[in-house]
Amino acid sequence: MARKLGLTPAAIDGLTSGSLPDLVTPGLAIEVLSSGKKRWRYRRKVAGSKVVATVFGNLFPAQSIAAAREWARLLNEQVEAGIDPRVARREEQARAAMTVAKAHQLYMTAVREGRSSRAKRPNKPRTIMDKLEIYHRDIAPQLANRSIYAVSETDLIRLVETKGRVAKVRANRLAAELKVFFGWAASLRGLEVGLAIDPARRLGDLRFPESPRSRKLSLVELEWFLRALADEPRHFQRGMLLWLLTAARISEVARAKSAEIAQGVWTIPAGRSKNSQEHRIALGPWGRSLMHCDAEWVFPSVKSDRPRNNSVWYKARDRVMNRMAEIAGHPIDHFTPHDLRRTVRSNTKRLKVDYETAEAMLNHVKKGLERTYDLYELEDEKRSWFLRWEQEVATLARKAGVAEALGVPQLRPSLSSPHTAEVLPQRPRIEPTFHVGSFESGATPVFAPATAKIVFSRKS
Repeated sequence: MARKLGLTPAAIDGLTSGSLPDLVTPGLAIEVLSSGKKRWRYRRKVAGSKVVATVFGNLFPAQSIAAAREWARLLNEQVEAGIDPRVARREEQARAAMTVAKAHQLYMTAVREGRSSRAKRPNKPRTIMDKLEIYHRDIAPQLANRSIYAVSETDLIRLVETKGRVAKVRANRLAAELKVFFGWAASLRGLEVGLAIDPARRLGDLRFPESPRSRKLSLVELEWFLRALADEPRHFQRGMLLWLLTAARISEVARAKSAEIAQGVWTIPAGRSKNSQEHRIALGPWGRSLMHCDAEWVFPSVKSDRPRNNSVWYKARDRVMNRMAEIAGHPIDHFTPHDLRRTVRSNTKRLKVDYETAEAMLNHVKKGLERTYDLYELEDEKRSWFLRWEQEVATLARKAGVAEALGVPQLRPSLSSPHTAEVLPQRPRIEPTFHVGSFESGATPVFAPATAKIVFSRKS
């Protein structure tokens, strides 16, 4: 009786056709391909079923006999447990392909369609932009290529704590976004990802303390700001001046479109405002000149047909702060674009602006029943206030000696009062001339405003 040969290098080298099973490991064999190359093959029935699973390994000798036996041993563990190794392999490949980057793409689709939260409503463009900014700046560099199923709580804690060492507020925003993203992936709303355990569920415990910001610029600092701004390129001058003149948020200014400006009024659409409320800003003559642009975007990017990124504005702010320190002769307390918004609001009381108008100027919504019943929009009052504030800043620019460099319109004496000035050229005034004739004693002149004509009525 012929003795069966075991798997040895010599036996495999002598194999010219067919296959040779391994006598040591069930299901393992080596077969000869039509090309003459020899490949490992595993074939065995799955326990508890009628399924025969066939899985192919690598070529010999790249995959050695010992390596092939270890590979088949792991497959035997699955088969004997009633698991089809082919199904398990497909699931493993799918899990490996579900990187954080791919899961985040699915998440952002849900965000845009209103499926990312229990509220079930689409997010605003500003919210979407903020989420993408946090992802690309803080999450993607560390986790993008990792399988989302392999991300642990420790990985996320390390990510947040590292950010917290340099920017505590941004670390809090990062932790909040991680909670929302991974929470969605582990919820029924994120079944496309199917994360079994949410590694971000306890990140709220890492919150860093935040102090409410109270920074505002004094009038002297505003003069330094205007002087420092005079040395900036014109497009940065325009944008940063508009932060100050309109009290708008940096993203609202940076992403302004020329089509949003009509008849001297800049309308920020609801989709771009923080509170989803349309906001109209009546621009003064200086503001209109700063907003003027022939392109689609008021502040177009140099290299592409899109607005400039926020990062370039912060770099410009840093340059201006450094110049302010040189002008002042001492360091300047750090300020953000939002602090200029706070500066504008803090000057409303000094300029005798009432509370409701000041709040409307910042597009703050009314509260309580006023929000429901008082629908008066204060457009005339806002127009008056914006013009008054523009004139105030223009006065500071003239005092600082940079009015011409910043494009402040020239003054001319007002015809209505010797103590005020007008900044826009106006149409020639046509002064009415009245020819007053004689009238009988006891008659009282009455002015008819519709005709600017003098008539008389006799006293009874």
